[in-house]
Amino acid sequence: MNHLQTIILQIVKDIDALCQQEGIQYYLYGGSAIGAVRHKGFIPWDDDIDIIMSHDNYQRFMSVAREKLPAGKYFLQEGLVDWPMNYSKLRLRGTHICELEGYAKNSDQDGIFVDIFKFDNTSSHKLMQIWQYICAKYYLCYQLSQRTYESASRGKKVLMAAAIPLRLPFLRRFIIGQAERYNNRPDTAYVASYYEPKRFSTCIHLRTTFGTPQRVVFEDTRLPIPEHCHKYLTTVFGDYMKLPPVEEQNQKHIDAVDFGVY
Repeated sequence: MNHLQTIILQIVKDIDALCQQEGIQYYLYGGSAIGAVRHKGFIPWDDDIDIIMSHDNYQRFMSVAREKLPAGKYFLQEGLVDWPMNYSKLRLRGTHICELEGYAKNSDQDGIFVDIFKFDNTSSHKLMQIWQYICAKYYLCYQLSQRTYESASRGKKVLMAAAIPLRLPFLRRFIIGQAERYNNRPDTAYVASYYEPKRFSTCIHLRTTFGTPQRVVFEDTRLPIPEHCHKYLTTVFGDYMKLPPVEEQNQKHIDAVDFGVY
């Protein structure tokens, strides 16, 4: 686990250097933000790092990463381009990882990775937020059906089957257009992580909650967290400073790793 975290951290350092060079804002996200605040680094049993960007920053990152990160070292598994999901992974070539419900077109694209999520801009009106949430979740069911999700519960498999109509391109474009209808308005008061398995109440945030990234100690470097990180983490996780029960303190994503030359 320590060696895996060391390699993941190096990937993040390369992402961070590129983002600073290009003026792209991002934040540590989810458990990675908890780790930064509670442990000043990784949660000891965490086997990944998650970062998140605004819609505009995400689009810029996809462009410059393909241009400026060494293609011989990294594979950018771009969401909706290189795999069905609507978020991306930067993978280290020459390594191989076996993860639950993993997805790779070939063995050169299944390396150790960092997850890169995006916020979508959303309405200030709750009814429209709910509509966007429903459309995004319907589209997420379609994405999962395209990736395959064998470990899904029976209920989730029913929802995935219900998304079959989205195989029709015109209907899929309509649903995506509704879910992301405010992405051409970069100054919306609210942003949302609609494409994650989250409840409505925990996926929408004031843009100012994330605000200006604040760099804090993370292992042997400094990485950015949301400006009002306590508000964000409390909204999503509640008492995030409290450790989970011992039986829950284990890695959740990875079954096996081949570190290659690393």
